[in-house]
Amino acid sequence: MSENVAAHEAFSKPFDAFEELVKKLIANPPLWDAKVFRDSIHSFMPVLREHLAEELTTLDAAELRKYITLKDFEEYEKIFMEEIKKTVSFSKGPQVAYVNGDSVNGEWFPPFPGPLVFLVKYGLYWVHSDMWEFGSCDKHKRVKAPFAPYEPPAKVQS
Repeated sequence: MSENVAAHEAFSKPFDAFEELVKKLIANPPLWDAKVFRDSIHSFMPVLREHLAEELTTLDAAELRKYITLKDFEEYEKIFMEEIKKTVSFSKGPQVAYVNGDSVNGEWFPPFPGPLVFLVKYGLYWVHSDMWEFGSCDKHKRVKAPFAPYEPPAKVQS
């Protein structure tokens, strides 16, 4: 796990800078500059992407059992779920995930249930379409042109 701590330190400063930028943009929307915003994200994404790939082994059940009991895990899960219930909006939460979900380069796992896709695309979209302006995908989960250069090449199925 010590490698994970070092990886956290590697992306924490650029991520903190990104958080500060977001706070400034919320306080003063006319400051919005797509290039500055993307550059800020790209300052921490390569290290974060590598870290998350490495962290998969840390989150393996056999590895977790060395540090936490099943009872402790279940207690943390209850606390986490209560927090989620308090803070997540049903009308906005699925949209945030959906609008940034690229289905061109890979299917979602777990997949969005069909009725939820319909609700998000044809119901909630119109209620919160202002949020979609900042997403990387359109309501059909196609990557928008400004984000396409940062996407991995599409996987060709043979």
